[in-house]
Amino acid sequence: MFKKLIFIFCFALTACGLETYQSGDLPAIKRLESIKKGDSKEKVERLLGSPNYASIPSEGTEDLYIYAQTKKSSRIFFNPSITEQDVYVFVFDENQNIKRTAHLDINDIQKVSFESEITDIGGEKLSVWEQLADNFGKYNAGGQDSSVRR
Repeated sequence: MFKKLIFIFCFALTACGLETYQSGDLPAIKRLESIKKGDSKEKVERLLGSPNYASIPSEGTEDLYIYAQTKKSSRIFFNPSITEQDVYVFVFDENQNIKRTAHLDINDIQKVSFESEITDIGGEKLSVWEQLADNFGKYNAGGQDSSVRR
């Protein structure tokens, strides 16, 4: 009986483990640090790839690229808390050269506020039953290649 209680206790402890989540992905730090004031937008895109966010400048606004990564952790049913945050901002001038750069981390968290953690992709919203009915008959149960039609 005692062994069963220990097993249940250990199982409950492992079920309440720490979960970590990551949103965004940063290029290698060496690449980020190699970008300097005056570099062109093409060089930034070539070295770092597409940004997480790119603004489209309008009158009175600046063109900027943002590369960001956030790591959160949570335990059991508690709300996740941010454990790491890195945001790299590149502001471009009218000639498409870097005018200013900034690196914000977890200590600057109050300066960075994202509007939503969920991106609405639009499209048709289906209930569970509509999804099940829509998917009925679409799966190949025979284990054959589904691209081959007979």
